[in-house]
Amino acid sequence: MPASPPRPKLISPSPCTQGEGRGGGRNPMPLRIILGLSILFLAGATPPATTQPITTQRSDSLQQLIAQLDAPEFGVRELAEEKLSAMGSAIAPRLQQALHSNLSDEAKARLNDVLSRLEEAMALHATVTMHYANAPVQKILEDFAAQSGGDLGISDPSVQTFTRGRIASVDLDNAGFWQALRVVSDASRLTPWIGQSGLTLTPEMGRPVMQIDFASPYAQSSGGFFIIPRVCQELRAVNYDGNQHTGSMTLNLDVVPEPKLHVLSAMGMDWMKECVDDKGNSLIAPGFNRRIISPRFFNMRGPRQLFWPLYANLRDIPGMGTKIARLRGELTVVVRTRSQVFEIDDITHARGVVKSDGEMDVTVAGCSKMNLNYRIDLSCSGIGINPGDSSVQDLISSIRLMDDQGKIIPSQSVNFQPSINNGVGRPQTVNLMVIFQPSQNTPARLQWEKTLEQKKLSVPFELHDLPLP
Repeated sequence: MPASPPRPKLISPSPCTQGEGRGGGRNPMPLRIILGLSILFLAGATPPATTQPITTQRSDSLQQLIAQLDAPEFGVRELAEEKLSAMGSAIAPRLQQALHSNLSDEAKARLNDVLSRLEEAMALHATVTMHYANAPVQKILEDFAAQSGGDLGISDPSVQTFTRGRIASVDLDNAGFWQALRVVSDASRLTPWIGQSGLTLTPEMGRPVMQIDFASPYAQSSGGFFIIPRVCQELRAVNYDGNQHTGSMTLNLDVVPEPKLHVLSAMGMDWMKECVDDKGNSLIAPGFNRRIISPRFFNMRGPRQLFWPLYANLRDIPGMGTKIARLRGELTVVVRTRSQVFEIDDITHARGVVKSDGEMDVTVAGCSKMNLNYRIDLSCSGIGINPGDSSVQDLISSIRLMDDQGKIIPSQSVNFQPSINNGVGRPQTVNLMVIFQPSQNTPARLQWEKTLEQKKLSVPFELHDLPLP
């Protein structure tokens, strides 16, 4: 199994309230995290007693790679382009400068290709830079959420109560989301969970669907996804008619995308490409392995996939090894790359207000308070509109309520009534009732997004040394 990368230095929280934040304060040993790490924090949860070595990218190495784009050998040019693409968005300004230098047309074309890939990666993936020394934990969480592209539940009253008066230190430079989440989780003493509102950091279990288990020695990240092996179950049977013994195994993995990766759908039946035990036997069962994906997550939360399970049937071979030595898989997903935000202001007095996205009209039927929860009733109408329509699903997936302090009040549940058929060629109607989580603040505006562009992604990954039953 590959060696674990050095763990970033952090200072445990303490109950006082002074500090300096991002870009300021003391920054004695900034961590330079190279993007593209294939294994995520497989070490134990206890920080090392000594300072770990710092990994940096020397500037002369970057200059050498740029120069190698003009090398006589085709293979050298190809490898230099590949290495530049893997260095992450931090090098983009240097590459822009190099476009104006004395390079060949081919080298400049390769630089433009690298810049295009880096721009796409920045749009799909979070990179987190934070330098905090003895800063309020809540301030760290707010900065982290802003950079990661997700709310992460940090405005929840239980989180704010837990973090009140606590301080921590975090040092991150261009860290990937999952690497940064591990550091922020350790510094804040908050646990990451998948819950009703997606990925959240919470001081206690609450009502989670799944815990993000950084302590698992088998979990890893790849291409913005965190992949967690869960269980391998053995099934043995004997057929008394002929006294034939048979056996099979079912392997289950969970896949969680980072918040900025707005996954609309997962595709493909053949996600497992290779699976061999420590004796070299192939464990892939005859026929195809089905990936079972529930069409609905968290009671009609729309097309956005907050996590999904991968299942595979494996062969139970006589004399087989004791572990899966190598498993190669590939995630095939469709992600949102561009969207448009729609907004209704003064939502508590917006009864009868209509907002149109060109395909669907959204009308506010009412906004009411139930104890500390808020309920908003919406009527969605358009030609061919139904609960499975992409416009309706986009709204359900992305709807959020902003309070008068500019903070998000996450939705708790979305219920819909069957579409009302007004006749062929006439607009259809779907009524939605959205319940939002308790809040002491007053709702100010309602927002949702419509998908304008999407893209198919293929993300390879490998797992090693998984014990067999």
